[in-house]
Amino acid sequence: MPVGKVSVHVSRAYRGCGIAAMVLALVACGRDTPTPPIRVTPTPTPSPTPPATILPAGRLVQATTRGPLSYVTLSGWRVGIADGVVTVRPPAGTPGHAAFQYTSSGTREALGGQEVRNWAQNRRSLLLPGGGKVTMHGQDGALLRVSLYDGDESHEIDVLTQTIMHSKVDAPVAASRDAAEHDGEAAYLIGAPGAGLYLANVYVEDADASGNPQEKRIATLALGRQLADAVHAYGFALPPAPAEVDAVCDAVPQPRGNLVQNTDSTMRYVSRSGLWTVQIDKHTITVTRAMGPRSATWQVWGDPHENLNGKHIKDWDGSRRTLLLDDGTKITMHADGPHHVVHTTSIYDGAQSHEIGNFGNLIRHSCVNAATAAARERQEADGETAHLVNLRGPAAASGSLLVKNVYTETIEAGGAVLRDFRAVLMGETGDLDENPNQVNDLYDDPRLGHT
Repeated sequence: MPVGKVSVHVSRAYRGCGIAAMVLALVACGRDTPTPPIRVTPTPTPSPTPPATILPAGRLVQATTRGPLSYVTLSGWRVGIADGVVTVRPPAGTPGHAAFQYTSSGTREALGGQEVRNWAQNRRSLLLPGGGKVTMHGQDGALLRVSLYDGDESHEIDVLTQTIMHSKVDAPVAASRDAAEHDGEAAYLIGAPGAGLYLANVYVEDADASGNPQEKRIATLALGRQLADAVHAYGFALPPAPAEVDAVCDAVPQPRGNLVQNTDSTMRYVSRSGLWTVQIDKHTITVTRAMGPRSATWQVWGDPHENLNGKHIKDWDGSRRTLLLDDGTKITMHADGPHHVVHTTSIYDGAQSHEIGNFGNLIRHSCVNAATAAARERQEADGETAHLVNLRGPAAASGSLLVKNVYTETIEAGGAVLRDFRAVLMGETGDLDENPNQVNDLYDDPRLGHT
């Protein structure tokens, strides 16, 4: 039968089955006719939604996607992030050398283009004047992330992809994120006319196994300085301390360790390193740093005033004052207020601890016992605290003595230790090899017209 006629015949035979689709009609009427395949159009799988792009907020600037980032702190310090390098420069127009800058290329940090050192840990923080903070994360020499905190702003940058992971202007958010992130090895980066750009460690904040920040451990150390015409890296190493045999503290105090009471009742203490000498004559406390063939002094006197090599630099701001010497010795002094004389002086140096009653130069405590020294030091608030350090360039025999405030510590009634970290340059002697009589007063005490 011709194909055309068969088609017509089939159409008529199944006319009673309704005018449905041909395949379904044949099956419904019982014809044994092959079923054509059913074509199913697949439903397309939706594409994943790309992550939302986080735009820079506040003073963070990124002109192009994955391009360089720049940030200016409230106090004007300029931070740049590009090509795996963090650059920090003083505020624009700062008197001094135009090339002043800190860089961390991966985990290698430099001043003015000259490498100073490599990070000691995989986390590094810079505390900037005015309260800004830069926290950097690294691994195997590469820089991974950078966090910026400054007032009510907080930002986080993935350095490998040069993308913004977080950027907000919100004070509670900034405080919460900052508190949850440990700083690692933290340093001050400060600058002042005549003092150049100065980098020095101040504390270490580690994290526990869960990543929660632990208590900050004070660890002051000068690292480097960029002057107008030179960069100096400092690697101060403590002389080996002599072995000390722990002794039971006497029921009736008498001089122990390195403490000596002179025949005129004045006190003399030579630090275990041999670099510092402390003289106590009632309310006058003088610390002297041996610096090669010369020496320099910081003196507390009167009610109380403070002098650098005889130059009046400042007066006390509170009732406690601590001096952190660059060999690890610690001196804490107490008065009844910022306009009263010193009545108590404590010295901590390794296992040695000593307490002097300045009225009458009385020994209240003197002992060589590591546990006793640690317990007494921990229970005593430091108050306004300064770091005294000998800065010596590679060609210098003596160098200079720099004094800067690093933090203020108080202890609450419940025992909680509170520290306000803030670096303020106090003063510096001239290089004693060239200008032994020069004193650079770097602090403007508003109460004194001559500072």
